[in-house]
Amino acid sequence: MPTEKMKAYHVGEGSEGEQVITFATNSATARREGGNELNLTFEEVDFCRRAPWADQFAGQRFIPAKAYHEQGWWLYCNNCENQIHEDEEDDEGNPLAIVYDGKHVYCDHGCKNARDKEIADANAKGEAFKEKVLAERPDLTFTEWSIGWPRISMSAKFQFPGSQYGGSVSDHDGDGTLRWYVAQGDKAAWDFYQKERVA
Repeated sequence: MPTEKMKAYHVGEGSEGEQVITFATNSATARREGGNELNLTFEEVDFCRRAPWADQFAGQRFIPAKAYHEQGWWLYCNNCENQIHEDEEDDEGNPLAIVYDGKHVYCDHGCKNARDKEIADANAKGEAFKEKVLAERPDLTFTEWSIGWPRISMSAKFQFPGSQYGGSVSDHDGDGTLRWYVAQGDKAAWDFYQKERVA
C-alpha cells in the first residue's frame, strides 16, 4: 500500500497569535501537531488550512525564510530580533538589504556579520576550553564534549581507570575557570587513582 503524501498546513491561534506550517497527511493530524508545536490543545487551535505553497518543503529540515517572506509572513531578524517584512525599508525609505541564510533572515549584512562573529567567538571559546582541559588532564578519557555555539557553559564528561560512573569538568561562566566533579559512587576510585597518579 503506498504511503500518503505529506501536505503543508498553516496552523494558528488567530490573526494576532503564533502560527506555524506543519506537514501531515490530513488536517486533523496537522491541527494536533501544529497545536502541540504552539503549545495549544486541539480545541485551542483557531484555524488549520492548507498551505500548498509549502508542499515542496515536505521532508526537508526547514522551510527557507525567503519562502515565508514570499508568502507575506514577517520574521524576526536572527541577530537583533527586529520584525522583518519582505518589503521592509530603512529610515530613509530605501529597501532594506535583507540577507537570507536558509531558515534565518537578517536585517542586513551588518546583522549577519554580527551573528557570525558571535558564533565564531563561542566556538573559539569552546575549542580553548577543550585545549585547556586536555592539557590539564591528558590522562583522562573524555567521552563527550558540550562546547561551542550556542553554549555559554561548557562541559565534558570523562572516565578514568576504575571508574564506574565517571566525572565531568565544566566552565559555567565562560571565564576559563575549570570545575571538576566525580560521581559520588566513584569517589573512592578517584581518590585511589589520584594517589597512584602522583606516586
